[in-house]
Parts: sequence; C-alpha cells; structure tokens
Amino acid sequence: MTRIGRNKERLLIALVVFVLSLPAAGRAATVGNTAETLGAAGRFSVGLEYDGITDRDLKWKSGSITMASASTTVSDSIPPAGGSIEDMELESGRLFLKGTIGVRPDVDVYVKLGTADADWKMTEKEPGQPDSRTEFNGDRDLAFGAGVKARVYQTPGGLRVMADAQYLRYDVEGDLITDGTEFDQEFLDELRASDPGATFSSTKKTKIQEWQLALYVNKTVGRFSPYGGVKYSDVKADLELDGNGQYLGEPFTLTIDAESEADGNFGLFLGTDIQVIPNRLSVNIEGRFMDETAFTLGASYRF
Repeated sequence: MTRIGRNKERLLIALVVFVLSLPAAGRAATVGNTAETLGAAGRFSVGLEYDGITDRDLKWKSGSITMASASTTVSDSIPPAGGSIEDMELESGRLFLKGTIGVRPDVDVYVKLGTADADWKMTEKEPGQPDSRTEFNGDRDLAFGAGVKARVYQTPGGLRVMADAQYLRYDVEGDLITDGTEFDQEFLDELRASDPGATFSSTKKTKIQEWQLALYVNKTVGRFSPYGGVKYSDVKADLELDGNGQYLGEPFTLTIDAESEADGNFGLFLGTDIQVIPNRLSVNIEGRFMDETAFTLGASYRF
C-alpha cells in the first residue's frame, strides 16, 4: 500500500470538511427588448441589454467528491451524511448584444452573445459542527443564447398575446471562499499540517443551461409599449472542481461533480418598450419577481 493509500481516510476527512458545495448560477432571462415582433419577414434589429439579478434562490440536488492516486480512489457525497446545504442565493450581471430577424410578420428569431458573471453564497450545516459560510466570486465569461418570439393573437383593439421561448448557456470560473479563506489555500494548509512539502491547486467552474417559456400581453399606447405576464424557467447547472497535487511524495487528483437547480420555476414580469424614434430606436426596462428579483435595461434599433 502506498503512503497516500495509507492516508486516504485522513485526506477524505479533510476534503469533506473543507470542500463545500458549489451551487449553480442559475437565472431567468429577459423577455422584452422588444416585447412585440418586428412585423415583417426579413426585417432585423440589433439591441444591447444589461440584465441584473439581485436575488435568486437555488437548491442543491446532488454532489460527489473523489480523490484518486495511482493505486487508490476514495469518494464521498456532498454534503456528507446528516448534513445539509441551505440559504443558497445568487447575484449576477449579464451584458448581451442581441440580434433579431423576422421570419414571418408574427414570428421573430433572435440570438444573444455577451458576457456574464456570478457571485453566490450558501450555508452548510453539519451535526455537531458550527455552520460554515461559503462564497463563490465568479469571473466574467462568455455567454450565448437563442430564442423565438411569436404573436399568438391580437384583438381588434390592438391587445397582443405574445409567447417567447429561449435557451441560454454559459460557463463561469471563479474563486471559492469558505469562512473568509480561499478553498485551495485552506485545503493545502490541511495537507501541510502532516506534509510541509504538499502541493495543490484547482479550477472551479459552473456550467449552466437554461430554458425559459413566457406568455404575456402587450399593447402600444403612444410611444409606450407596456407588457406583463408569467414565465417558467428551468435551470440545470453542472458544477465542477478539478484539482491536482502531491501529498507525501505521491501525486493525486481531486474532482467534484455536482448539480444544482433553481428553487422556484414560476415567476411574473412587467416591463415597457419606449419609442425614442418611432419604428426605429426604442429603449426597454423590465422587472422580474417571485422566482427571482431581477431587472433589465436595454435598447434596440430596427433596420
């Protein structure tokens, strides 16, 4: 048995104590900017939007942690038996360039390309141990998406019933901080308590996929085009930590694979487009509630 094999129990205890869960940065997407379709096949628009999420509750589904050397592999669940992960909250900012083209007078398709960041915090509870607070400070990374918007029905008075469906995807890397100490440093300190020459480093990434469906009503009144409705969003997040190092002269790897999802799926939204130059330039403001607290500011130019 190698030295790292003889010490696997001690390493696994250290990992379970110091490797806390990595929650997802799930979030719902902007519905408007603009709320109505372009009105003609072949017509297109270009828009810019900032999407700010000030509070989104998340829930942990499952997770595992695995340490492996040349001769030994040990795994455990996250959180460990008897523990729980609670109070997961997300804050995030996204900036998108949005291109839209009309495929029919009542149907548009669009693509989004931009960047997103994500900061979250959570609490891990374990029997007989004080609560531990973890924060994830995400970098700004590439984000992209696509969707379709359709006018389902319009009354003689100009009230439109609209539907919107979209998909978003982005990967966010960042730093994991537990009770004020960065994860890699805390884990390395634990290893060096018995091996001063131990090494360790890791990358942390949250991979996010989101689907959203929205149904709403919209009407143009002068320069304003207010809208409001309901939405359903499903967020799936694959969480990964990939690390490697050396302990007591033996190389080892450390991986975390986990899944989180939005705690609530149904929400409400209200917003309006404001025509700055009629049928050309408009600005947009939107608020979203219930499943998240979020807002969007945007502008769009039609060609």
